[in-house]
Amino acid sequence: MKVHRSRSVRRTEVTTDGRNLVSHAGSAMLAELADRTGLTRGLSEAMTGCGISWHTHDPGVVLTHLAVAIADGADCLCDIDALRSQSELFGEVASVTTAWRAVKATTAPELRAIAKAVASTREVVWRAAPPGDITIDFDATLLDVHSPGLGTGSLDANPLVPGRARSFDAQWSSR
Repeated sequence: MKVHRSRSVRRTEVTTDGRNLVSHAGSAMLAELADRTGLTRGLSEAMTGCGISWHTHDPGVVLTHLAVAIADGADCLCDIDALRSQSELFGEVASVTTAWRAVKATTAPELRAIAKAVASTREVVWRAAPPGDITIDFDATLLDVHSPGLGTGSLDANPLVPGRARSFDAQWSSR
């Protein structure tokens, strides 16, 4: 299989000079994580038997770019163009047509191989984790939510509000 590139993101240099600004820089971190953990390579191997002759794009990179686009808010294949418009960050991104061919070529054998690649990557990541507890600290936009029994628009009902998740679980488990 001859392809041009097997990385889903280009090496970047972070500066504070205000020049060469790019959007989607956080998305590039996801692509870099996929590359460094071996997920991109695993996806490429999973797609080797799909019957497509990959002349330009590595199939693992195409699937990684699709996953990154989804994480970046894409809700259809044509939204991969948001990454295409950032070629200085993501390099050459597959066209919508090529992305469609990759999705269409992903049949049952490829899906099983992709699941194995994901599982293998998870093992790599968990082995690299430091011993002890892992704390995931995230910020969320607070939204008014409707919860029967707790009132409408109550932030107390939002399990994403730090410090309130336990009380939320306790209220619902006691019913």
